[in-house]
Amino acid sequence: MKGQTLKDIIGTEERSLYKLISQIADLSTLVRERIPKELGFSGGVNPYGEKQLQIDVWSNDLFTKKLLGSGLVKRIASEEMENVAEAKAGEYSIVLDPLDGSSNLKSNNLLGTIVGVYREKPLPAKGRDLQAAMYFLYGPYHQLVLALQDGVRSFAALGKGTQGSRFVSDGLTRQLPKPPTVYGIGGLREKWTPKVRGFVESLERRKLSLRYGGSFVGDYNQVLAKGGFFAYPELTDAPEGKYRLQFESNPVGFITEKAGGRASTGTKNILDIEPSSIVQRVPTYLGDQDLVREFESSYMLKS
Repeated sequence: MKGQTLKDIIGTEERSLYKLISQIADLSTLVRERIPKELGFSGGVNPYGEKQLQIDVWSNDLFTKKLLGSGLVKRIASEEMENVAEAKAGEYSIVLDPLDGSSNLKSNNLLGTIVGVYREKPLPAKGRDLQAAMYFLYGPYHQLVLALQDGVRSFAALGKGTQGSRFVSDGLTRQLPKPPTVYGIGGLREKWTPKVRGFVESLERRKLSLRYGGSFVGDYNQVLAKGGFFAYPELTDAPEGKYRLQFESNPVGFITEKAGGRASTGTKNILDIEPSSIVQRVPTYLGDQDLVREFESSYMLKS
């Protein structure tokens, strides 16, 4: 089967969206190339009190400056910034985790970039209003997982050139495989609530294999490839969990739904949450629709 590029997939009818996603893809290539060169701390912290690596700051500056200067993007909200940054003009709003899993850098494990795309929306915004969502995985190969309104496709940086021609796909839409075979749960086990602990035990009885490495997109990509369940749950000392609704849970939740799965807080669909702030966190449960609904049912019974 002949490979398809971003232009083949998105088409000329969505010219501005193609230009935007192509530019984001080109910027991800620069991040991929920079990763081996940046191993030190910047000395700063992000709005959540987490130490920033130099590459956290560098990648955030790269995406925000280039996208705001593109003429396509009106506003950007990033995990690395306290406020929404705005340009004078533009059609799109972007939410961004410029380097997910950066704590994995020194151990040479998976990292990624998460992006959500809105059209003509102020930020923060509901996940249901996303126009597109994607993540880039900087693993053994440079991968793009892109969700549009018609489904999810996976690309690899196999081609040459820029403007989206580098990323090539088989063109097939992805669905979460069945039966589910893997799971991953974030947070210390001793801090899981009894509801979460009980559900994990049920997954283990069904012989699902544990896959957890500390990068959201790296761990989630296992579920997309093999079928299963992934969560960063509520914890006894963090009832809202860890993931940020705008930059992490909404974009990956959108991808999950488009791949036939479900995205939940345990009590409601993540994509339907009315956001209260840019920095809002939510417990996040993603993956196989039946497993997520089963967790929701057990959650309600034990509430």
